[in-house]
Amino acid sequence: MASRVVQIAAKWSRRMQDPNFPGAETHYMLVPASELPDGLPLDANPREPNVNRPVYRAVSRSLRQEDDSIPGSFHLKHRGLTLVASAVVKSRESGADGLDFFELHFADDGVYGIVDGGHSYEIVREARKAGAIPDDEFIKLEIVTGLDTESLVTDIAGGRNTSMQVQAKSLLDLNDEFQFLKDALAADDWASRVAWHEGEDGDVDVVDVIAAISCFDIASYPDRSSHPVNAYRRKKSMLDRFQSDPDRYRRLSPIIRDVLKLHDWIAYDSENRWQQAGGVSGSGGKYGRLEMVESAKQGRPAFEFPFLPDLRSSKRLRRPAVFPILASFRLLLVSDDDAAPIGPYRPVKWRNGFGEAMDLWETAGGQLLRTFYEHWDSTGRDLHASGRSPALWGSVYKELAVIDAESRGII
Repeated sequence: MASRVVQIAAKWSRRMQDPNFPGAETHYMLVPASELPDGLPLDANPREPNVNRPVYRAVSRSLRQEDDSIPGSFHLKHRGLTLVASAVVKSRESGADGLDFFELHFADDGVYGIVDGGHSYEIVREARKAGAIPDDEFIKLEIVTGLDTESLVTDIAGGRNTSMQVQAKSLLDLNDEFQFLKDALAADDWASRVAWHEGEDGDVDVVDVIAAISCFDIASYPDRSSHPVNAYRRKKSMLDRFQSDPDRYRRLSPIIRDVLKLHDWIAYDSENRWQQAGGVSGSGGKYGRLEMVESAKQGRPAFEFPFLPDLRSSKRLRRPAVFPILASFRLLLVSDDDAAPIGPYRPVKWRNGFGEAMDLWETAGGQLLRTFYEHWDSTGRDLHASGRSPALWGSVYKELAVIDAESRGII
């Protein structure tokens, strides 16, 4: 029988004998993503890859280090590829580059190839062709050989592709739990920019929307004593909270559009505030070199801001800095005691309208950015650790409270 041979380079590899099927083995490899070759067959995969969805675009950004992921962590966060092959043959021992080379053999009978991870493979191939994969990113491969039963290969492929449970957000959308969010975002067609369930196209995942508005949950975080750090640190926990107490979020309906606009404005306008405040040394400049700032790579399109659709920029503030700054503006929220209650809660409103929040950002934004920078600089220069630090969130909140009080003549 004719066979296709694909050569692959692995930084690390192990082999395990199967305990139930004589002659069957599973080979585990860690492969530099930039070295993953073309030519791996998709014959055994029951799904045609379609990577034009928010979840896959997020995977691509993670691989290319175009988001806030920790560099070099791609292989720890993604399942990688599972393949069924006819044979795996080592063709070269590790050299100066530290890579072992293997030949993967696939019989041309339509049975062998990738059984799980076709989307990941396509994402890696596109990024490799674009020269966009950093050298420190790897992908996991699990290669099964020695299976002589076609039905078993089919079972493996089917099982791997149906093992993922329906995501909680999809069930919430099915039960219309997001309807109040859709109603709040209906103006200007903002609702169409959100992916409400798995597989839906959209510029923003609904989980990110919930994480952003969680920063304004004044029922849980009414003052400086505690802060919604998990909105950044464990945003899925915000979806769990939404699921257990949706009225906590329904009460935020009057300010949802404002929150999302403020989120994008902080990410977009931080360069102006940084320059206005004189940067760190008082001389301004070098904003684009700050670790808390993400710059579009050369030849890549400018960043878009889903809830400020007319704006583009080659730079934007990263999420670890955006979220604690955004959350500090819950200082300006009050309960609307004249409105009908929503479960055990009253709806919220801005203390003096949303315009006050935008004006306060213009006044205080530079100092809030400096507060974040100084914490980052004095605590190990770990951007993600700063974004997860309750102390940092508290410092930003207190700084805004002082500036707000000064602006109103209270102190």
